[in-house]
Amino acid sequence: MKTGIILIVIILIIIGIYWFRSKSKVYEKAPIDFVMLESKTESTDYLPIVDKNWLKEIELKYAGKEWKTYPNEHTDQSEKLCNDVYRPWKGEITHSEFLNKMTKEQRMYFALINFESQTNNGGVYQFLFNNSELSLITLEAMKAAKMDKLVADYEKVLHEYFGKFETIQDLNKQFQDDSKKWDKRWNSFAEGYKELESTFEIENYFYDEDYVKEFQAKMVEFVKSNRNGLMKIE
Repeated sequence: MKTGIILIVIILIIIGIYWFRSKSKVYEKAPIDFVMLESKTESTDYLPIVDKNWLKEIELKYAGKEWKTYPNEHTDQSEKLCNDVYRPWKGEITHSEFLNKMTKEQRMYFALINFESQTNNGGVYQFLFNNSELSLITLEAMKAAKMDKLVADYEKVLHEYFGKFETIQDLNKQFQDDSKKWDKRWNSFAEGYKELESTFEIENYFYDEDYVKEFQAKMVEFVKSNRNGLMKIE
């Protein structure tokens, strides 16, 4: 009888210690400087200058040729519109601050370029870990680029990653006003919680050649449809 009581007391003590530690744990502050679709600091200062025939010349360069993952029309466009713009940035300001100084179209384009490169390198988890500041605007960029399948699947990822939300604006406001819940989620995520099952759905097709071609074709069309917000024409 006494042995049973002692065991119960020990179990209760262990539970109490665990509860106390979980309640008293100080979480590292999660990043909340999300890049948003609208920015008060946006300008055209970072628009690359191109010749008026530049887009057409790239299109003709690859016309009639068998598509390759690299180089192609998309990679040539992104070298000028994204990589060349990144090169002068030396980290004097944060990534979010840097992108928020650009046009709305540039922010969306850069979000998609980063999603593509990070996911190709280490999966959707790597993108969310390395570029959490782009996690929200990426969904809006996918919608603007008419990537319907990716929109549906990536939205599931965000719901698993952040929790349920109605609008991007409401979600951002939630983290700005009270980030404790996000701090806890972020710390768990940063400590190695990689089992975001919804990411696997994207990775099941994102690397397939047919889908890569589809994704890159939509990126090319996004550039052509938003040229005024992505470049300055000489």
